[in-house]
Amino acid sequence: MTRPRAARGEGDQLREQLIEATTALLAETGDERAVTIRAIVDAVGVTPPSLYLHFPTKQDLVREVVDRRFAALGQAIGQAVAEPAERGDAAEALRAGCLAYLRWAHDDPGGYQVLFGARRETRSVGPDGSSNTAAFTSLKEGIGFCQATGVGRDGDVTRMATLVWASLHGLATLVPTRPEFGWPPLETMVDELIAGLVGIGR
Repeated sequence: MTRPRAARGEGDQLREQLIEATTALLAETGDERAVTIRAIVDAVGVTPPSLYLHFPTKQDLVREVVDRRFAALGQAIGQAVAEPAERGDAAEALRAGCLAYLRWAHDDPGGYQVLFGARRETRSVGPDGSSNTAAFTSLKEGIGFCQATGVGRDGDVTRMATLVWASLHGLATLVPTRPEFGWPPLETMVDELIAGLVGIGR
C-alpha cells in the first residue's frame, strides 16, 4: 500500500525517511547491491517516482547516507580532540580521538556497519576528489601533532594512521561480538595501541 500524496512541507520528512530506510537496509544486508530501489520505497511505503523527486539515482541516496554517517563520526572525533588539542596535549588528543571512534561505533552500530561493514560501490568523495574522510584526516593530523611535539616517533604518518585505524576497527567489531573474551578496558587497549604503533608512552 502506498501513502497519500505528501502535503506541502512534508517533502523534507519523506527525504529523511528514505535516508533512514536506506541506512537500515545497508546495515541489515551488508551489501549495497542488495539494497534496491524497490526495497527502499517498500520500506517507506511510497513508489519509485517519489524517491526520484529527492534523489536522481540510488547512488545519490546511498552517498547521502554515507556522507552523513562520516560527518557524524568526524564530528564526534572533533569534539573529543578539541580541548586537549587546544591546550597542546598531542598525546591526549590522539587518545581522545581513538576512544571517540570506538564509542561512536558502539553508540551507532548501524551507522558503523554502513561505513565499514557493508560492501559498497558508492564512495564518499571530497571536493578535491579525495576519498579520505574527516575522521581519517583527523587521525593523521593527530599523529603528526604527536611527532611535531616530540611525543611520537618519526615515521610515515599515513602508514601509521592506517595501522591505527585497522586496529581500532578490529576493536570496534570484535569487542561487541565477542564479549565473553574478557577484554581489557577500552582505555587500556587504546593506550597500548598508540604506544606500540605511534610510540606514545603514558
